Amino acid sequence: MSLIRKAYNALFTDNKELSKFIKSITGITPSKIKLYKQVFKHRSNYSDSRENNERLELLGDSVLDLVVVEYLFKKYPYREEGFITEMKSKIVNRSSLNIVGQKLGLVDMLSWNKKSSGDTPKDIAGNTFEALVGAIYLDAGLEAAKKFIFKRVLQSLIDVDVLEATETDYKSKIFHYVQKNGKKLEFLTASELSKNRRTYFVIHLIIDNELIAVGEGFSKKIAEQAAAMKALSTVKVD
Repeated sequence: MSLIRKAYNALFTDNKELSKFIKSITGITPSKIKLYKQVFKHRSNYSDSRENNERLELLGDSVLDLVVVEYLFKKYPYREEGFITEMKSKIVNRSSLNIVGQKLGLVDMLSWNKKSSGDTPKDIAGNTFEALVGAIYLDAGLEAAKKFIFKRVLQSLIDVDVLEATETDYKSKIFHYVQKNGKKLEFLTASELSKNRRTYFVIHLIIDNELIAVGEGFSKKIAEQAAAMKALSTVKVD
C-alpha cells in the first residue's frame, strides 16, 4: 500500500495521522482536528453542507483575499489600487490556487466521488486549499493563517515576482469566450463617481443582455479588466 493511500485511509480514522499531515504542510499543530477532517470531505460524498468542505472553502476564499491584499499593500507601497487589484487576481485566481493545492498534495487526501463530482481534480485542488485556509483561520486565528499564506504559499509555492512580470489580459479572454460561443458582450459604464478628487468608474459586463460582473477602478480600462476578471470566474473558459 502506497504512503499516500495509507495516509488517505488514516485521515478519518486516526487523528494523529491527520494531525501529522496537516503539520507537515502548514507548520501548524491542529487543536480542532474536526475542522481538518471536514476540509477533506467533498460534496460529492457528503451532501450535507454542515459536513462537507464548502463552507470552509467560502471562508478561506475571504481570508485569502484579505491576507494577499495586505501582503501586496506592504510589498508595493507606491503602486496604485489598480495594480494591487490585478496582482491579487493573479495570485488568487483558480489556476494559481489549483497549482498550490496540487503541490500540497491535497487531492490525494480528499474523499470525493470522481464520477458524480462534476469537477476536475485540478479545480478540486484549489477549492480544497481554500477550505484548508478556512480551517486554519477557525482553528488557530488570522495571524496563523497569515503566517501560513505568507511563508508557505507566497514565499514558496507562488513566485509573486514572476506573476508581476506576466501580463494578463482578461478582456481578451472574455472576448474569446463570447466569440467562440456565439454570444454578445457589452461593457457599459454604470456610473462615474468622484473619489479622492479623481473620476472613479463602475463598469457592468453584460453577456446576452445578462449582467455577469461589475468592475471598478480609476480608469475605464482598469474597471473593464476587473469586470472581465470576475466574469471569467463565473463562466467556463477553455
